[in-house]
Amino acid sequence: MARPRIVIAGASGVVGHHLVAAARQRFDVTVLTRRVTGTEPNGASPASWQPDAARSGDEEALSRLTSTLEGAAALVNLAGSSLAAGRLGPAHLDRLLTSRVDSATTLVTALQRCRRPPEVMVQASATGYYGQRGDDVLDEEAGPDEDFVLAPVASATEAAAAPAAARSRLCVLRTGVVLAEDASAWQRLLMPIRLGFGGPLGPGTQWLSWIDADDLARVYLHAIEDHSCDGTYNAVAPEPVRQRDLGRAAARRLHRPFWFPAPAWALRLALGRLADGALLQSARVVPSRLSAQGFTFRWGTLEGALDKLLPSPGRADGAP
Repeated sequence: MARPRIVIAGASGVVGHHLVAAARQRFDVTVLTRRVTGTEPNGASPASWQPDAARSGDEEALSRLTSTLEGAAALVNLAGSSLAAGRLGPAHLDRLLTSRVDSATTLVTALQRCRRPPEVMVQASATGYYGQRGDDVLDEEAGPDEDFVLAPVASATEAAAAPAAARSRLCVLRTGVVLAEDASAWQRLLMPIRLGFGGPLGPGTQWLSWIDADDLARVYLHAIEDHSCDGTYNAVAPEPVRQRDLGRAAARRLHRPFWFPAPAWALRLALGRLADGALLQSARVVPSRLSAQGFTFRWGTLEGALDKLLPSPGRADGAP
């Protein structure tokens, strides 16, 4: 008997690799790629697509994509330009916005042409939607902060995916900082600590909403497999932390100091608006809807996540 099939766009990043590794245990996985190169995630079958096909009016590409989506159990959209690939100047911000809106629009256009559309579309979004909110506790009912540099990107991406709800169940996952050994955000956070120059970023009091990469893959599978899932979810661990507390806990495990603060002005000088978008944002986001549905995080506490990422000497693995 054939296994159900899921289609993932944007599987080349950390989230995609962790999701493919988890999904291939129970699904046949097709990953959409601009060019089939043989470097696609293990256990997945590649299929070519053009993320801007809807905007450019490329009917051949749309027809090919429609055939790929036909009869799939699920469509997952992770596609978009990298946040870390620039300083969030006008050109970089435009790439982020255009790449995300194009990919969502093209996928929805193809989905709407299917005779048997995917049962569910899961669209990636980000906690950047909530912007700079200080100590406010933010569940899924909180509105966007349109003055924040990344909020319009998240809002536009979600709006581009919204028409899929007419044909498929639609879930939108607003994700925080993803923690994994192969995650660039985690590697960048650890680098100064490992070198002995770790310290608070800006005030250090900003709230950081995070999630372990394997837990995030489980959230995606939950959205795919639980037919009661619908609408927007905060895909974050239930215990957001202040940036200085995360850094201090990592430094303690690495036996490194943590007393060299990086002032906000210096971060902005070095990184431009990316400093505000990625390092200085304070958003205390909680996964209210996932918790209400009984989803259990395996690495839902900071200590549990660090046990996995920075296990104590002599520990064979990071399992809780």
